[in-house]
Amino acid sequence: MRIIPALLLLTSLTLADTVILRNGLSVHGKAVKADGKVVVTSGDRTWEFDADRVREIQKGESKREEYARRAAALGAADAASWFRLALWARENRLPQARAAFETVVGIDPEHRAARRELGYEKVGGEWVTGDDAKRAKGFVLCAGKWMLPAEADRLMRAGLMKQPKANSEHRKRAEKLVKAMQDDESDVRQLAVRQLSELPDAALVRPLEKALFAPDPNMRIVAVKTLSRIGDRMALPWLIRSSMFDAKPEVRNAAFRAVRSFRDEDVFFPYARAMYSKSPKARIMAAHALASLDDLRGVDVILRRISFGLGEAPRVNMMVGTQTSYIRDFDVEIAQSAAIGDPIVGTIRDGIILDFKILGGHGETWIAEQRRAFAGALANLTGRDYGENWKQYEQYAKEKQLPRVRVR
Repeated sequence: MRIIPALLLLTSLTLADTVILRNGLSVHGKAVKADGKVVVTSGDRTWEFDADRVREIQKGESKREEYARRAAALGAADAASWFRLALWARENRLPQARAAFETVVGIDPEHRAARRELGYEKVGGEWVTGDDAKRAKGFVLCAGKWMLPAEADRLMRAGLMKQPKANSEHRKRAEKLVKAMQDDESDVRQLAVRQLSELPDAALVRPLEKALFAPDPNMRIVAVKTLSRIGDRMALPWLIRSSMFDAKPEVRNAAFRAVRSFRDEDVFFPYARAMYSKSPKARIMAAHALASLDDLRGVDVILRRISFGLGEAPRVNMMVGTQTSYIRDFDVEIAQSAAIGDPIVGTIRDGIILDFKILGGHGETWIAEQRRAFAGALANLTGRDYGENWKQYEQYAKEKQLPRVRVR
């Protein structure tokens, strides 16, 4: 029988205070006020908040402390008692509920009720999570429902797929936590991230999509990784966007890894379409993404985009001269016992209009960067380094009969 880490952790807990912040977040631990700060010690973690951010400090035994006290009194091999405690923790919405169910399974691996609570089902004589079982059958998760990939694509293209409504309490708490993830204080942000795991996945997808625009790149990475763990295809367009347009390369890389984790061959097409974007930055990011996908269809897309041209430096019209305004007429209106003249203003222009091309500068830089990005992507995909000799790549693709693709 294995050692139960949850029991060892719980026995080390002591009674603590509950500190409630003005934004609704709460943390349990020993609270001390000093120098305009409230310092909360919880296990090996210390939180520090400005006193004016704290709404209330509650004394006495909290639900978590009651859980710790009851868990410490249980035997390490008493699966039935641990299961009852796990049910009580679930009813009181405590995050320790899952750990308690895992403890039951650690004692009795064939405990069916605890397995069901953890989302397991038995397939071929082995316990696997329900999600893994459905993925093995070829289903994908989309808007909280498992369905065939073709059905998910059809509904998403038609705009008929909507995120299921989560429990209103969970939804409001998720929105509150995501807002706290953008707080100025680091400890508030970290506390919010910790408490995200307490909520069901259905309540997190929509708020986390908004968190992809948080000012702090670390919080954006947390949002990306959480959406990747949930695995709902409704988040895929947002992750693709972050993988191309986020300002920080570490966020873009995390988002791209999240996109790849869906193992969906159709993610190729958004990046392929981006090759025809008006933005040179989007085209560069799309080329990097196509290279990282290791999909040989990317060779045809990149070469076709090159055949359209990489663009030229911008042209500018500039007028050198003078403009003189004058009154050229009056718009007369006759009213009772009065005549009103509304002046019509004209302009005399004298000078010359010049048309010229900007040599060098930012425009030429983008063209050079695109050429480097396209050459690097083609080298990665083909395993051949022909530099910027596009004809050589076209010849190689023809000889190897690389797949051609029509971008939808």
